[in-house]
Amino acid sequence: MQNFHEWILLDTAHGAVAVTVGEAVRLLGVHEKTAQRWARGTQRPSPERAALLAILSGQVVPWRGWAGWQVRTRHGPAPTRRPFTVLVAPDGRELRPDYPAPSE
Repeated sequence: MQNFHEWILLDTAHGAVAVTVGEAVRLLGVHEKTAQRWARGTQRPSPERAALLAILSGQVVPWRGWAGWQVRTRHGPAPTRRPFTVLVAPDGRELRPDYPAPSE
């Protein structure tokens, strides 16, 4: 994939976000050439696609009162390092699941 790391800059109703061409292809399933046009600015994604890309990339939590919060992926302890999702507050604090799960 050419220009896999080229950035797409988007203005959404939830704020400005930036994703790579590769992320757009992976998250939305769009063709690589479409994502490259978005990055070059020769074509703009629909507002709905831009918002979905912002949400799926974890840069926007779209609910009222959650401005500035982000969804991020973290990795658990070795040896498996299983991924899990956390909510990150604007001040950097993380809300994470009880990981690892307590033994019952």
